[in-house]
Amino acid sequence: MTPFFQSALTILKKDLRLERKTGQTISVMVFFSLATIVTFNLALRGDLAAARNVSGGLIWVTILLASTLGLNRTFAAERENNSLDGLLMAPVSRQAIFVGKFASVMIFSIGLELILAFLFFIFFNRPFLAPSVLGILLLGTIGLVAAGVLVTAMTIQTQARDVLLPVLLLPLALPAVLAAGSVTATLTAPIDWVWADISFAVIIVIFYDVLMFLAALITFPFVVES
Repeated sequence: MTPFFQSALTILKKDLRLERKTGQTISVMVFFSLATIVTFNLALRGDLAAARNVSGGLIWVTILLASTLGLNRTFAAERENNSLDGLLMAPVSRQAIFVGKFASVMIFSIGLELILAFLFFIFFNRPFLAPSVLGILLLGTIGLVAAGVLVTAMTIQTQARDVLLPVLLLPLALPAVLAAGSVTATLTAPIDWVWADISFAVIIVIFYDVLMFLAALITFPFVVES
């Protein structure tokens, strides 16, 4: 294993070990998501059909907002313990730091999405556990997390970080969320669909993932240095 991936793996292990001890990140994400689902169900309890029709978009709104909370908590430990300064002083590649943080947030997000898929299947009786739906959830999360790690690194040292993170991340992630939400709605709708119905939106999500990951990987060293 090269020093680059060794450094990234070390950062990933550190985040996973910290989460295993505290459980702060995933618990915040899960409880927020559960509160969102319950509130939405109570608001539309008189119109279950309407709730099911918008459930494909709702799951992405929930993922976006919960991921914002998770990103904040993931980097909070770096800020509170000055761990980020230690990482920057260490003889490791800045890109390796990004890859390690990206991998840890991806693992948290995937865990959240599996829980959300099960909850949405129970609450809305739609096929959210289908492999195609889980696949688009994973695909859309890649670009969202890449953008989130970059934006969080930009805002973590500012006093208004809790406000700046969602203000900067939400519009940046909107193209991927809209496209992935459209695909999810089609895949979970009680209608027959063909590849042509979702191909354009899937291509947008893939293009966004590649573009955002590469952009974040290239610019991350400049962001953390400043």
